[in-house]
Amino acid sequence: MKAQSDEPLSLVLLGGSSGSFTIFEEILKILKNPVPYALVFIIHRRKDSTAVLPEIFRNKTNIAMKEPIHLELVQPNHIYFGYPDYHLLIGPDGRFYYDCSEKDFFSRPSIDATFISASLSGIPVKAAMLFSGSSADGAFGIKLIAQKGFPTYVQDPAYADSPRMPAEAIRQYDNHHVLLEKGFYKMIREVLY
Repeated sequence: MKAQSDEPLSLVLLGGSSGSFTIFEEILKILKNPVPYALVFIIHRRKDSTAVLPEIFRNKTNIAMKEPIHLELVQPNHIYFGYPDYHLLIGPDGRFYYDCSEKDFFSRPSIDATFISASLSGIPVKAAMLFSGSSADGAFGIKLIAQKGFPTYVQDPAYADSPRMPAEAIRQYDNHHVLLEKGFYKMIREVLY
């Protein structure tokens, strides 16, 4: 599957909740245009959130950022954020789909919904990462991605502001790479480049 550009489509998936906002901000600072993959950030947000994450983060990187529209083609060298109160799914046709089915772990967007859809899409996953959060959301989805043979990374729960999310991911599947406190952003940079 090729996107509109000549770059083959691959994904970098990042999920987190409480304690992950600053991590996402720091990861964005690492990224420089161009990158040969699409980045999809899923962070738990209240359904009435009026924050537009691409606007909040606009001065952190020079890569195009957006909250995609339904049926939009996923493109390399773009950063995407899930829209509040909708699950963001990735289809086998390389398009985004919004879904308003039941919340997962009291959350919509759900990290699991995005990660599971990506694992079933047939699109290669360069990396999936799960960070701080106070629910088990994302643990099952990142496990499916790992079982498909793609590299997965989980924040060390001992270092996470809210350890439940990364701890549950490790409990469900103990072969994820663990992002330790020492060299945390250095390792993430190596994964991304």
